[in-house]
Amino acid sequence: MTTAARLLREVGPDDVVALEAFLALHPETSMFLRGNLAQYGVRNSEHRYGTTYWLKGSRGVEAVVACSNGGYLMCQAPDQGPEFWDAAARVLAGRSVEGITGVPDQVDAWVTALGLKIEAFAVKETEPLYRLDLEELRKPNTSDLTLRRPTPLDRGFLCKWFEGYSRDTGMRPTDGATSEAAAETFSQHDAARILALNGEPVAMTSLNARVTDTVQIGGVYVPDVWRGRGFGGAAVALQLAELKAQGVKTAILFAANEIAAKAYERIGFNLIGEYEIALFKAPLKVEGNDDVF
Repeated sequence: MTTAARLLREVGPDDVVALEAFLALHPETSMFLRGNLAQYGVRNSEHRYGTTYWLKGSRGVEAVVACSNGGYLMCQAPDQGPEFWDAAARVLAGRSVEGITGVPDQVDAWVTALGLKIEAFAVKETEPLYRLDLEELRKPNTSDLTLRRPTPLDRGFLCKWFEGYSRDTGMRPTDGATSEAAAETFSQHDAARILALNGEPVAMTSLNARVTDTVQIGGVYVPDVWRGRGFGGAAVALQLAELKAQGVKTAILFAANEIAAKAYERIGFNLIGEYEIALFKAPLKVEGNDDVF
């Protein structure tokens, strides 16, 4: 077995406490990793978000890479060199992968180790990363606005909204392969919310992850006809006010564009770094020998 092969080992139940403690040192860029770990544990082979983790470190966790059952790669591996990323590529042998998220330089290092070219990606964007202490939340004027759970009657316009979201961003905000499936998944999510102006739906918001007292906002969308009126920020602010009352203290999000970034800044979010979203045009089957134990 090569030196690179010995760098990583698969995480087991006895490693969960140490793994979470390591990820908690990098909370803003570990929300997908932590959220999947908290909800599905390790070695869950059933749910799409069930995740396999591999760590580096014999006396403590130094770095971790992961792959969900749905084929999404995640990493928290600061200051690691090419040998580490070579091992991170080979541990995926035989798996089908669809995208990578994480700190930009770590994502790029993994992409290089996998031998991928820019042509392989449908989306590869570095987005601004924001954080908010909910004690600093600035709630806009919402006198004519209400935030509510979706109902079956919302499916029609939600399908159109998800079509618009995919067209605008190149990404699907949920697992649905179609707008109908995406609307169904969204409607069943406990955190899904619709913002209404005098009863008329104008925006939607949800959560990508929740870990203890920290949440990551995701799936925010305002249809074209309602843009420029602050509804995206208002939807997020009202959802965060809800969550604050439940004991949530911190919110994380990444902004898809400058307009969204300004909306989040107006309600109190502070720019703290960058986050990479890289999605393949088609699922990629990783070749090679799985010699990482």
